[in-house]
Amino acid sequence: MSTSARLGPWVFATLAAFAFQTTPALAQGLTPGEYKIGFITENTGPIAQAGQSFWSGAQLAVEDIKSSKYIGGSSIVLEPKESGSDAARSIQAMNQFIADRSVIATACCILSPVAGSLKPVVLAAKVPLVIYGATAAGLPQPPWIYSMTILPGPKDTATALLVSDSIKPKTVAYILAADNDAFKGRMALTQKALEAKGIATAGIVSVLTKDTDFTAAATQAMGLKPDMVLVYATQQAAAGAITALRDRGFTKTIIGNDVLGPEAIYKKMGATVVGVPFPVGFSDTIGVSAEGKSFVNAYKAKFNVSPDSYSAQGYQMVWFVAQGLKSISGTPTRESLSAALEKLEKFDHQVYGGEYMKEGQAQTNGTIVVNWSADGKLVPWTAPK
Repeated sequence: MSTSARLGPWVFATLAAFAFQTTPALAQGLTPGEYKIGFITENTGPIAQAGQSFWSGAQLAVEDIKSSKYIGGSSIVLEPKESGSDAARSIQAMNQFIADRSVIATACCILSPVAGSLKPVVLAAKVPLVIYGATAAGLPQPPWIYSMTILPGPKDTATALLVSDSIKPKTVAYILAADNDAFKGRMALTQKALEAKGIATAGIVSVLTKDTDFTAAATQAMGLKPDMVLVYATQQAAAGAITALRDRGFTKTIIGNDVLGPEAIYKKMGATVVGVPFPVGFSDTIGVSAEGKSFVNAYKAKFNVSPDSYSAQGYQMVWFVAQGLKSISGTPTRESLSAALEKLEKFDHQVYGGEYMKEGQAQTNGTIVVNWSADGKLVPWTAPK
């Protein structure tokens, strides 16, 4: 009798099963499906213009990810809940997302205090949160909290130094949104840098984010007789303060911040904002990468306006989550997605060119300093002759 006959067919079946079990499993890739991001929107309230830009950019990213099959047969779905930039409403929305286990990741906020109020909620629930707009340093906390906001603080300071090197001011005054800790921190960085160059602080004029009349603030700032005024405030307050300064006859240099970037601001302020230098994290015309150009063209085609820094950040936020999903095999969980996001350093898809992640915070190289031209275009700022 042969050896094989003596062993019997059950032995070969056992050996075959053992061989199958010890063979390394092949990567199966992401399980096809719809993956939901709970998106806390800010399309109403005091900073609705910015909120709408973030939301539009995110919507476009969802479409581009699906059409490009970046995550195969899977897609991302945005589940919006409006907050009106209110912390209590944001916490309520986040708790609803946490309770809905189909929400695999969440996104929020423009105002840093609102983002800060959500941190303990998110960390306790262990759900990934990607911040798309809040500018305070220290908000990210991997593996659960990340920020795709290009932090404006260092770019504010670089802009102030560039402009001051050109116009040689001896004194500067600041108009500050006193109820916004992020702007306080940004102003402090610039103030320290300018004073280190021997440029004295003439004074600081406080306004509030929800103020509507800035005549008194402009009068107070002009009374300090500064050579230059720097404005650190949200869109409505910054636009109001700059307009009041010009209406009161202030003709010297005013430096703004990134809130002046949306096209809607130029349409609202017109000649008042022409020539006012400010930094942007993204420009649709200056130093645009190949992927950035595709983003610009698609955004214009969909919304009939040019994208700004806010729409670029909303767009990148969704792509960041998509890249995390793409690296997962099988059905993702909140835990596996957070671990995947923590490993990301370089981005497969980016509109800035050279963007990278460091300790949960998106970074870019260099500072783009621009101003609005008389015909409503963002152009590189140049020193007045």
